[in-house]
Amino acid sequence: MIDNRLDVKPPEPKIVGPDYVQSFDTMSSEDFMKIYLETLKFQDPFNQQDLSKSLEDVVKLNQIKFYTDMKGFMEGFKAWMNQITFMQTISLIGKNFVFAADTLDTVKGGEYHILSGERVRGVTVKVYDGDEVIKEFEMDLERGLNTLDTSDLPQGQFTVKLFKGDYELPGWQLGFKDTVKSAGIVNGELMLDLLSGRQVSSSQIIYAEG
Repeated sequence: MIDNRLDVKPPEPKIVGPDYVQSFDTMSSEDFMKIYLETLKFQDPFNQQDLSKSLEDVVKLNQIKFYTDMKGFMEGFKAWMNQITFMQTISLIGKNFVFAADTLDTVKGGEYHILSGERVRGVTVKVYDGDEVIKEFEMDLERGLNTLDTSDLPQGQFTVKLFKGDYELPGWQLGFKDTVKSAGIVNGELMLDLLSGRQVSSSQIIYAEG
């Protein structure tokens, strides 16, 4: 009778592609220790791992613990910062701000402004529907907030460009004025709900009234 008690077969290896890389930050130190002990259990007693390989494994184990601890710290820090940010938004509710806009939207409406970094006289304002100019007028820009007349524009979304002679003017920002109704944190970003029904990021605030 054949004695099979010593016929111990190691577990079948998992076949992976040549580009497979085990990520340390997705493996716990406990999981790594289990794998490490299994490796020692089934190694060839006549061809044991040398000391340098063992030291390398210990370093990897410490790396796993570091990544795990750091990930936990960053998640806790992010949650704490979100709470601080959210508490600070209470002072924004009910106040008027000017929010940056890429287009002039007369469907959503609102009061539009041009925020200028300098005083410029005789500026030509052109409002475009695609490539077509649908409105053109002149105005003097003051440093700061300048109200943009949108009363005779049709319903739609339009592009605004400023010119000084034939030169397109830089250093300004189109924006609309609205009132903050409520606030919330979405994916770590502070979002503001406005009275007009818009939802915008707090990073779009370009002007606050005193």
